[in-house]
Amino acid sequence: MRFWLFSGLAVLWVLLWAGLSPATAATITVEVTGQSAESGLGRAKTRLRALEAALIEAAIKGGADINGYAAASNGILVSDRLILRPASRILDYSILSETVVDGFYRVRIRAIVGDPPVPVTDQCARRAKLDILSYPLRLRVDPMTPAWVDSLGPQLHDSIDAAIASRPGVSLMRGGAGSGMPGRSVQVGLDMDYMALTRGTTGVPVPEGRLAYHADVHLQMQGRKKLGLVLLSRLVNPGSNKPRAESRFEQTIRLDAGIPVPGLNHLASPDRTAIVDKLLAQIDVHIEAMIDSYACRPLEGVLLLSGGRLTLPFGAKDGLTRLHLAYSEGNDTPFIIFEIDKLKDHSAILRPIDQNRSARKLAGMRVRFMEMAK
Repeated sequence: MRFWLFSGLAVLWVLLWAGLSPATAATITVEVTGQSAESGLGRAKTRLRALEAALIEAAIKGGADINGYAAASNGILVSDRLILRPASRILDYSILSETVVDGFYRVRIRAIVGDPPVPVTDQCARRAKLDILSYPLRLRVDPMTPAWVDSLGPQLHDSIDAAIASRPGVSLMRGGAGSGMPGRSVQVGLDMDYMALTRGTTGVPVPEGRLAYHADVHLQMQGRKKLGLVLLSRLVNPGSNKPRAESRFEQTIRLDAGIPVPGLNHLASPDRTAIVDKLLAQIDVHIEAMIDSYACRPLEGVLLLSGGRLTLPFGAKDGLTRLHLAYSEGNDTPFIIFEIDKLKDHSAILRPIDQNRSARKLAGMRVRFMEMAK
């Protein structure tokens, strides 16, 4: 009876402690101190023991799993044991200070504790804010279409721009025919584009982080009674002229009977608004796919060294906050963790948690941001 009583008390105690120190999946930052008494083993050994004590304390701060058991002999409780197992991992740490006080070597550390970073299932939980400059459509109309089809360009442009502007977090501006070079080839630089050479460039720099929207529209007859539209949408980095997102949209509509043959169709006056609405039915789905493929992209890239600082081309408008942490696989620790030192709209300066690491040696390393900052 006594054995079962003590066993019950031990189990109850274990359950209470487990409730007070639950395992945690959150990534947290802790500062702890470990110490070790000088025991004649040498300063290096004593320092290592103090560091180990600090790391154990940091792991426990991140949460712990506790199990217990009891041993009995001839019905008498002879021992009970608790097994303390850290539920979290030390992802990275830095030493803040080392001191010797009254024969004890003390090491204070700052550690990042939590579960290893895992792939994110919902990228759009962190949505970028996009500044988009929309250029005139590049419209191509086959000669066999009715003549009034040539006049659909402005209404198509207005409807497509309205779909872009309706997306969450998007700020849209329109570029005039002379404010950009919508016909430029991807392989041609800004200063060697045909339109730049023949018309000249505006000389007005595009604001950092702004994207250009270019659309190629092709209208053609499919038989005698159907009009087909093919739209290729691209979000382009104006500086490098490289596409950042692309999406293709196709639609075919049936024209009303009685539209004159091409030679006489200049007399026709169909409801152009209704035709554009039919041609662009479901355009919102097309625009959403293009916008989200860029706005919800994973934030990962290669660290660049600029003025002795580590930089990335992501910033506040890309969905980052000062609380976000970046990571890469480490050697001495499971991961190398970076925090944001300075944050702008479309750039960030990073520094490693362990500031003893050389920025020059970390340059060129590929890092990724943890999506859930705690």
